Amino acid sequence: MNFLFGRACHQTSTMAQSINDARCTRRITSQVRKIVLNIYKYLRYQDVQQSETDIELRTASVTGISVRSLHRIKQQHRVGVIKSPPSRTRISPVMGTVDDFDKDCIRREVLAFYERGEIPTVNALLKRVKKPPVRFSGAYSSLHKIVKQLGFRFKKVQSGRCILMERNDLVVARNKYLRLIAENRKSSSPRPEIYLDETWVNQNECWTMADGSVDPKLKTGKGARYIILHAGGEDGFVPGAFLFFRSSNGNKGDYHDSINHTCFQSWFQTQLLPNIPAHSLIVMDNASYHSQILNKAPASNSKKCEIIQWLTEHNIAHDPSHTKFELLSLVKSHKNKQVYEVDQIACDAGHEVLRLPLYHCQLNPIELIWAKVKTEVKKYDSNTNQTLKGVEEITKSAIDRVTSQDWKKCICHTRLVEDEYRRKDIALEHLTDNLVINTDDDSSESDNDE
Repeated sequence: MNFLFGRACHQTSTMAQSINDARCTRRITSQVRKIVLNIYKYLRYQDVQQSETDIELRTASVTGISVRSLHRIKQQHRVGVIKSPPSRTRISPVMGTVDDFDKDCIRREVLAFYERGEIPTVNALLKRVKKPPVRFSGAYSSLHKIVKQLGFRFKKVQSGRCILMERNDLVVARNKYLRLIAENRKSSSPRPEIYLDETWVNQNECWTMADGSVDPKLKTGKGARYIILHAGGEDGFVPGAFLFFRSSNGNKGDYHDSINHTCFQSWFQTQLLPNIPAHSLIVMDNASYHSQILNKAPASNSKKCEIIQWLTEHNIAHDPSHTKFELLSLVKSHKNKQVYEVDQIACDAGHEVLRLPLYHCQLNPIELIWAKVKTEVKKYDSNTNQTLKGVEEITKSAIDRVTSQDWKKCICHTRLVEDEYRRKDIALEHLTDNLVINTDDDSSESDNDE
């Protein structure tokens, strides 16, 4: 008799707990509710001696709904109204549609308020980003989350208003990067700039029809994911630096999880450094596999013996009988600036590493190059499944079609973005000089945006 939701009947002695534990996640329409009520009445009429609880359990078992749902249906019947529950409106996942390009535009739009001498708030920002090029489709709450992810916080000024302010460490990192790269270009012997980065292509993106559309039987989000690691500069991609491999994580998660420090360092030493000009300036981001610390200093979770070993290796006088916390204090007072392994490897080879500020991938022109490569990959005409070798050849062919002129255009565009950030940072400095900001009050969780 299990004709509504297809659940098997249970014995009366065991079904009570299982039925009460079960939770029906389907919408029970008014028509189904009337059928459930009729079944309940029929079972009640068939056995008037049976307890109400047993009748309810039998009804729930037969229909596949919970006893709690049956109680609600009976209550509706008593008041004379049996109706379907309201349809649930699915909220669009706006956060997932905002890419790095959009985020950079949002950051620059916030800083543009300072340049215009205006006070930036989320409400004012929302009106701006609704327009091109971002065309943000979300509401206040979504934009509020995004600006927090970008490192902006609400700070209260003397007037009592809360304005969006970028974290000091992000401003400092950006200023430092822009200053160092400008100093290199103005130098009498500037280092050639080499930009490196990783990206990925999806296997199904290579399976397109003759008209450029994707085979309808395939989903571009499915299929194997392949990782690309490369570098380039004004002369184009670095010869011999192309690395291509299949992701061990399939198409799930962040593609950065498919790369580890060992893999990156091997590529850095064997494929990049031997093939770039002498005394190059290598620009990269702060991905975890780029940032392995050389001879990392002990931390509070280190064992006492490890702390003593580090102090001994650095010829720092210490008393092993001291407590762990005393020894850690000694480590802290002698700990120099962190040195990354790849930075030291590059330095030993006569090069220098310059790291991009956090959340500023648009300052790396290779991001524009990757967009061009992926566009070329999607143009490939094939109706057959591609092997690893096939996808690699398609990707390599797309990379080979990127010219040094393409690189020069992308680098030129990136330099315009750099200049824009310099202007905005100057405007930020002038504006904050005229505002009294309560530095002790971080209102990042406040909704007092006016």
